[in-house]
Amino acid sequence: MRRTAEDTAATRAALVDAALFAFAREGIDRATLAGIAEAAGVTRGAVYHHFADKEALLAAVFSETWDAVAAPVWAELDAPGVPLADRLEAFALAWLDALHDDPRFTALMAVSLRAATPPEAVTQKAAGLRVWRDRLLDALSADPLTDPEPAAAHLMAWLTGTALLAAHDPALVPPADAASVRPVLAGMLP
Repeated sequence: MRRTAEDTAATRAALVDAALFAFAREGIDRATLAGIAEAAGVTRGAVYHHFADKEALLAAVFSETWDAVAAPVWAELDAPGVPLADRLEAFALAWLDALHDDPRFTALMAVSLRAATPPEAVTQKAAGLRVWRDRLLDALSADPLTDPEPAAAHLMAWLTGTALLAAHDPALVPPADAASVRPVLAGMLP
């Protein structure tokens, strides 16, 4: 049977999604390609058609999932015409909402935090964090009364800290309400 490009893309997306949850639930080392294939509803041969090995599948999980799951959070920070303090609060609340309510977001955080750290993975993680920092710097630089460097550093620490909590014990993540984020933001804004 001849498969269409749409079928091929759907199979790949199903494999990436199944891998994301398997890696988060079982750990990268314990998750198997056979289990991932079964969860995706495809054969193990389909896995090898799309990915050379588990490491290639893990790389696809990171490269194909981050932007999609983080886009709604970053959209809050990028909202045009909204004052910086309001955008930062909406961004922080969207982050906490995602940690509490978006299974793909929390799974990706868990996989990212648990991933082995060979030198190339450390370099990739650092590059991703620098992209986040730069986006925060851009937003914070719009306010002439805010010192963007320390504000971005503190917000990065809060983001990574809450992600770490979510990966280890989601009950420790602060609630997604203004009372949880305003004290953090108050120390960053004039």
